[in-house]
Amino acid sequence: MKGSFRKRGCKCEDKCKCGATWSFSLDVGTDPKTGKRKQRTVSGFKTKKEAERACAELATQVNKGEYIKPHKETVGAFIIDFVEQTLKSQVAPNTYAARLSFVHNHIIPNIGHIPLMKVTPMDIQKFYNDLAKTCSVGHINNIANLVTKSFRQAYEWGIIPKNVAALVKKPTMQRKNTTMKVWTVEQQKQFLDYTKLESPFYYCMFLLSMTSGMRIGEVLALNWNDVDLKNNMISVRRTMVFANKKIYIKDSPKTEGSVRSITIAENTIKVLRQFKIKQLPNELNLVFPSPKTNHILYHNSVSKGFNKMITGSGVPKITLHGLRHTFATTLLELDVNAKVVQEMLGHSTIKTTMDTYSHVLPNMQKSAADHINAALF
Repeated sequence: MKGSFRKRGCKCEDKCKCGATWSFSLDVGTDPKTGKRKQRTVSGFKTKKEAERACAELATQVNKGEYIKPHKETVGAFIIDFVEQTLKSQVAPNTYAARLSFVHNHIIPNIGHIPLMKVTPMDIQKFYNDLAKTCSVGHINNIANLVTKSFRQAYEWGIIPKNVAALVKKPTMQRKNTTMKVWTVEQQKQFLDYTKLESPFYYCMFLLSMTSGMRIGEVLALNWNDVDLKNNMISVRRTMVFANKKIYIKDSPKTEGSVRSITIAENTIKVLRQFKIKQLPNELNLVFPSPKTNHILYHNSVSKGFNKMITGSGVPKITLHGLRHTFATTLLELDVNAKVVQEMLGHSTIKTTMDTYSHVLPNMQKSAADHINAALF
């Protein structure tokens, strides 16, 4: 396959002094509707050799079936279309809303104007590096995952010849040296003793959180049908989410690994039994419906109640999610197998569990050394 070459607009008789550039034209196939040949013309080359080289590269793409007709769609326009037309039907509403905010708040202001066909790995690498100045590692990873997924879809659809986003490494930053705030066993008892007297509703909720390791969204979405009071088991199948100013129950927890069954402490089961007997029925059969509306309870309301109980009981301030951390830390310090802790928390891998609770490792190793010492000496 050969192309035709010409020097555009040059009228010089000998050596060119007008600065005209070279162009080439090449057949790139036939129109399936009309049967007529389609031709691609590219210009702007300083020398004929440059034009010949570019023509040869294009001819190779055509011969291999890799040629893609150029278009002017921008990165921002394509990713918005991808999120609206494809991703929206595949993810939960809260995830869709988050991805759309990534596009409007980060992608469009930085690389959204670049034509999809012309964006380079360097453009995307600079974008990630700039994000690293103001965003957390997790936030950058989420944005980068959306960019990569969008470009992969564009490549699979034949819109771009290569997924350049897959060639880019996301910036890495050292994890901040922050101490995870959890309660000791004595502080847990102090908090529960106070809450039991002040609010039976919150006592039951926080007791379950502290003895199951469930996320607060999972607790708020818990249905009595998933509570086996006879066999001391709870099946975690749902979570409460907030998106687009609406609260709803999502029919699957955070990840596939989050769908799990948890064996619950006998004393917690006793409290749940008494709580159920006194509870008024609610339409969704929730274990912890809103005391005011008898519908889904908002996370903010629970957070206010939690902080009030903390202040009254005099224990150190931690977050609601800190109850989950407290549960895991307590088990690990009691030498409970890390694999069991992983399964109860619903972590996808044991690495996640050990990385999150690495602060407990020194104590676990000391305990292991004491055990081997007692066995052999």
